[in-house]
Amino acid sequence: MKYCPSYFAVIPAAGKGERYSAGKNIVKQHVDLNGKSILEWSIEPFVNHKHIRGVLVVLSPEDPHIHTLKKNNPNGKLRIISSGGETRAETVLNGIRSLGLDAKPNDWILVHDAVRPMISGELIDRLIKAVKNNAEGGLLACRLTDTVKRSDTKNRVNSTLDRKELWSAQTPQIFRKKDLENALSSSGGSMQITDESSAIETLGIKPLLVESELENFKVTYAHDLVKAKMVFQERNSRKAVKK
Repeated sequence: MKYCPSYFAVIPAAGKGERYSAGKNIVKQHVDLNGKSILEWSIEPFVNHKHIRGVLVVLSPEDPHIHTLKKNNPNGKLRIISSGGETRAETVLNGIRSLGLDAKPNDWILVHDAVRPMISGELIDRLIKAVKNNAEGGLLACRLTDTVKRSDTKNRVNSTLDRKELWSAQTPQIFRKKDLENALSSSGGSMQITDESSAIETLGIKPLLVESELENFKVTYAHDLVKAKMVFQERNSRKAVKK
Protein backbone atom coordinates (compact mmCIF):
# COMPACT_ATOMS: atom_id res chain seq x y z
CA MET A 1 0.00 0.00 0.00
CA LYS A 2 1.31 3.44 -0.95
CA TYR A 3 2.52 5.56 1.98
CA CYS A 4 0.77 8.92 2.32
CA PRO A 5 2.95 11.39 4.25
CA SER A 6 1.51 13.51 7.03
CA TYR A 7 2.02 17.23 7.50
CA PHE A 8 3.24 18.84 10.72
CA ALA A 9 3.83 22.52 11.49
CA VAL A 10 6.68 23.71 13.71
CA ILE A 11 6.63 27.34 14.84
CA PRO A 12 9.85 28.59 16.50
CA ALA A 13 8.82 31.28 19.01
CA ALA A 14 11.84 31.58 21.29
CA GLY A 15 13.21 34.83 19.86
CA LYS A 16 13.33 38.08 21.83
CA GLY A 17 12.53 40.41 18.93
CA GLU A 18 15.16 42.97 19.85
CA ARG A 19 14.70 45.01 16.66
CA TYR A 20 11.01 45.41 17.51
CA SER A 21 11.36 46.24 21.19
CA ALA A 22 14.42 48.52 20.90
CA GLY A 23 15.58 47.56 24.37
CA LYS A 24 12.13 47.81 25.99
CA ASN A 25 11.98 44.12 26.93
CA ILE A 26 8.90 43.49 24.76
CA VAL A 27 8.57 39.99 23.28
CA LYS A 28 6.94 40.83 19.95
CA GLN A 29 5.23 37.49 19.30
CA HIS A 30 3.07 38.14 22.36
CA VAL A 31 2.11 41.70 21.39
CA ASP A 32 -1.64 42.22 20.92
CA LEU A 33 -2.95 42.45 17.37
CA ASN A 34 -6.72 42.96 17.08
CA GLY A 35 -7.52 41.03 20.25
CA LYS A 36 -5.06 38.15 19.84
CA SER A 37 -1.30 37.94 20.12
CA ILE A 38 0.78 37.99 16.94
CA LEU A 39 1.76 34.39 17.74
CA GLU A 40 -1.85 33.25 18.07
CA TRP A 41 -2.66 34.68 14.63
CA SER A 42 0.39 32.87 13.22
CA ILE A 43 -0.70 29.56 14.75
CA GLU A 44 -4.40 29.63 13.92
CA PRO A 45 -4.38 28.85 10.16
CA PHE A 46 -2.25 25.75 10.76
CA VAL A 47 -4.41 24.45 13.62
CA ASN A 48 -7.50 24.90 11.44
CA HIS A 49 -5.99 23.44 8.27
CA LYS A 50 -7.40 20.09 7.21
CA HIS A 51 -4.05 18.69 6.02
CA ILE A 52 -2.03 19.64 9.10
CA ARG A 53 -1.93 16.74 11.55
CA GLY A 54 -0.17 18.55 14.39
CA VAL A 55 1.19 21.99 15.31
CA LEU A 56 4.18 22.36 17.62
CA VAL A 57 5.13 25.77 19.04
CA VAL A 58 8.59 26.06 20.60
CA LEU A 59 8.93 28.76 23.25
CA SER A 60 11.88 29.94 25.28
CA PRO A 61 12.25 28.17 28.66
CA GLU A 62 11.75 31.59 30.32
CA ASP A 63 8.53 32.40 28.44
CA PRO A 64 5.57 32.63 30.87
CA HIS A 65 2.88 32.50 28.14
CA ILE A 66 2.86 28.73 27.74
CA HIS A 67 -0.21 28.23 29.94
CA THR A 68 -2.19 30.93 28.14
CA LEU A 69 -1.51 29.37 24.75
CA LYS A 70 -2.38 25.86 25.95
CA LYS A 71 -5.86 27.01 26.95
CA ASN A 72 -6.84 27.63 23.32
CA ASN A 73 -6.60 24.18 21.72
CA PRO A 74 -10.12 23.25 20.51
CA ASN A 75 -9.17 20.36 18.21
CA GLY A 76 -6.22 18.95 20.15
CA LYS A 77 -3.70 19.60 17.34
CA LEU A 78 -1.63 22.15 19.24
CA ARG A 79 1.38 21.35 21.43
CA ILE A 80 3.44 23.98 23.24
CA ILE A 81 6.94 23.17 24.51
CA SER A 82 9.58 25.27 26.24
CA SER A 83 12.78 24.01 24.67
CA GLY A 84 13.81 26.94 22.50
CA GLY A 85 17.53 27.22 21.80
CA GLU A 86 19.99 30.06 21.41
CA THR A 87 19.48 30.13 17.62
CA ARG A 88 16.59 29.55 15.25
CA ALA A 89 18.27 26.38 13.98
CA GLU A 90 18.49 24.95 17.51
CA THR A 91 14.88 25.86 18.26
CA VAL A 92 13.50 24.27 15.09
CA LEU A 93 15.64 21.16 15.56
CA ASN A 94 14.39 20.78 19.14
CA GLY A 95 10.85 21.08 17.82
CA ILE A 96 11.34 18.42 15.16
CA ARG A 97 12.87 16.03 17.67
CA SER A 98 9.99 16.64 20.06
CA LEU A 99 7.60 15.29 17.44
CA GLY A 100 9.17 11.90 18.16
CA LEU A 101 7.76 8.87 16.40
CA ASP A 102 4.56 10.70 15.50
CA ALA A 103 6.42 12.16 12.50
CA LYS A 104 7.95 9.64 10.11
CA PRO A 105 11.16 10.35 8.14
CA ASN A 106 9.26 11.13 4.93
CA ASP A 107 6.55 13.22 6.56
CA TRP A 108 6.49 16.91 5.74
CA ILE A 109 7.48 19.60 8.24
CA LEU A 110 6.20 23.13 7.64
CA VAL A 111 8.23 25.71 9.58
CA HIS A 112 6.58 29.09 10.03
CA ASP A 113 7.72 32.34 11.63
CA ALA A 114 6.01 33.16 14.92
CA VAL A 115 5.68 36.78 13.81
CA ARG A 116 4.20 36.28 10.36
CA PRO A 117 0.52 36.56 11.39
CA MET A 118 -1.03 37.18 7.98
CA ILE A 119 -0.44 33.63 6.74
CA SER A 120 -3.65 32.17 5.32
CA GLY A 121 -5.06 28.73 4.68
CA GLU A 122 -4.99 29.51 0.98
CA LEU A 123 -1.22 30.13 1.01
CA ILE A 124 -0.64 26.93 2.99
CA ASP A 125 -2.69 25.07 0.37
CA ARG A 126 -0.65 26.65 -2.42
CA LEU A 127 2.64 25.56 -0.86
CA ILE A 128 1.51 22.00 -0.11
CA LYS A 129 0.11 21.55 -3.61
CA ALA A 130 3.27 22.92 -5.25
CA VAL A 131 5.68 20.57 -3.43
CA LYS A 132 3.45 17.49 -3.24
CA ASN A 133 5.44 15.73 -5.96
CA ASN A 134 8.73 17.54 -5.32
CA ALA A 135 10.93 15.61 -2.88
CA GLU A 136 13.24 18.61 -2.36
CA GLY A 137 10.56 20.70 -0.67
CA GLY A 138 10.03 24.41 -1.06
CA LEU A 139 9.13 27.76 0.43
CA LEU A 140 6.82 30.69 -0.09
CA ALA A 141 8.62 33.69 -1.57
CA CYS A 142 7.99 36.89 -3.51
CA ARG A 143 9.91 38.12 -6.53
CA LEU A 144 11.78 41.35 -5.85
CA THR A 145 10.47 44.36 -7.75
CA ASP A 146 12.90 47.03 -6.50
CA THR A 147 16.33 47.51 -7.98
CA VAL A 148 18.80 45.81 -5.63
CA LYS A 149 22.23 47.21 -4.80
CA ARG A 150 25.20 45.49 -3.17
CA SER A 151 27.24 47.82 -0.95
CA ASP A 152 30.81 47.94 0.23
CA THR A 153 31.79 48.28 3.89
CA LYS A 154 31.24 52.05 3.73
CA ASN A 155 27.66 51.76 2.42
CA ARG A 156 28.63 52.83 -1.07
CA VAL A 157 27.23 51.00 -4.09
CA ASN A 158 29.49 48.16 -5.15
CA SER A 159 27.22 46.67 -7.82
CA THR A 160 23.64 46.39 -9.07
CA LEU A 161 22.13 42.91 -9.02
CA ASP A 162 19.87 41.39 -11.63
CA ARG A 163 16.51 41.28 -9.84
CA LYS A 164 14.99 38.82 -12.35
CA GLU A 165 16.49 35.95 -10.35
CA LEU A 166 16.03 37.42 -6.85
CA TRP A 167 13.29 36.50 -4.40
CA SER A 168 12.39 37.53 -0.85
CA ALA A 169 11.97 34.37 1.23
CA GLN A 170 8.91 33.92 3.44
CA THR A 171 7.45 31.12 5.50
CA PRO A 172 6.12 28.53 5.81
CA GLN A 173 8.95 26.48 4.36
CA ILE A 174 8.28 22.79 3.87
CA PHE A 175 10.74 19.88 3.83
CA ARG A 176 10.87 16.16 4.53
CA LYS A 177 11.53 15.52 8.21
CA LYS A 178 14.66 13.43 7.54
CA ASP A 179 16.20 16.10 5.29
CA LEU A 180 15.44 19.01 7.58
CA GLU A 181 16.63 17.23 10.71
CA ASN A 182 19.84 16.21 8.96
CA ALA A 183 20.46 19.73 7.64
CA LEU A 184 19.86 21.44 10.98
CA SER A 185 21.94 18.87 12.86
CA SER A 186 24.83 19.42 10.45
CA SER A 187 24.60 23.20 10.92
CA GLY A 188 25.52 22.94 14.59
CA GLY A 189 22.94 25.60 15.43
CA SER A 190 24.79 28.22 13.40
CA MET A 191 23.64 31.84 13.55
CA GLN A 192 24.16 31.90 9.77
CA ILE A 193 21.10 29.65 9.32
CA THR A 194 18.45 32.36 9.12
CA ASP A 195 15.81 30.13 7.55
CA GLU A 196 15.34 26.40 6.97
CA SER A 197 16.02 26.63 3.25
CA SER A 198 19.54 27.95 3.90
CA ALA A 199 20.21 24.82 6.00
CA ILE A 200 18.72 22.52 3.37
CA GLU A 201 20.79 24.16 0.62
CA THR A 202 24.02 23.11 2.38
CA LEU A 203 23.07 19.50 1.55
CA GLY A 204 22.97 20.30 -2.15
CA ILE A 205 19.17 20.30 -2.20
CA LYS A 206 17.42 22.97 -4.30
CA PRO A 207 14.03 23.88 -2.82
CA LEU A 208 11.19 25.10 -5.00
CA LEU A 209 10.26 28.79 -4.78
CA VAL A 210 6.48 29.12 -4.60
CA GLU A 211 4.98 32.51 -5.44
CA SER A 212 3.45 34.08 -2.34
CA GLU A 213 1.64 37.32 -1.46
CA LEU A 214 3.20 40.53 -0.15
CA GLU A 215 0.71 40.67 2.72
CA ASN A 216 2.35 37.58 4.23
CA PHE A 217 5.06 39.80 5.69
CA LYS A 218 7.00 39.43 8.92
CA VAL A 219 6.44 41.80 11.84
CA THR A 220 9.99 42.99 12.43
CA TYR A 221 9.61 46.59 13.60
CA ALA A 222 6.90 48.34 15.61
CA HIS A 223 5.53 50.11 12.52
CA ASP A 224 4.87 46.71 10.92
CA LEU A 225 2.10 46.22 13.49
CA VAL A 226 0.23 49.15 11.99
CA LYS A 227 0.56 47.59 8.55
CA ALA A 228 -0.69 44.25 9.90
CA LYS A 229 -3.79 45.91 11.34
CA MET A 230 -4.49 47.44 7.93
CA VAL A 231 -4.23 44.03 6.26
CA PHE A 232 -6.71 42.51 8.70
CA GLN A 233 -9.06 45.46 8.18
CA GLU A 234 -8.91 44.93 4.42
CA ARG A 235 -9.57 41.21 4.82
CA ASN A 236 -12.58 41.86 7.02
CA SER A 237 -13.91 44.32 4.44
CA ARG A 238 -13.58 41.70 1.69
CA LYS A 239 -15.44 39.15 3.82
CA ALA A 240 -18.23 41.66 4.47
CA VAL A 241 -18.63 42.30 0.73
CA LYS A 242 -18.86 38.56 -0.01
CA LYS A 243 -21.70 38.20 2.53
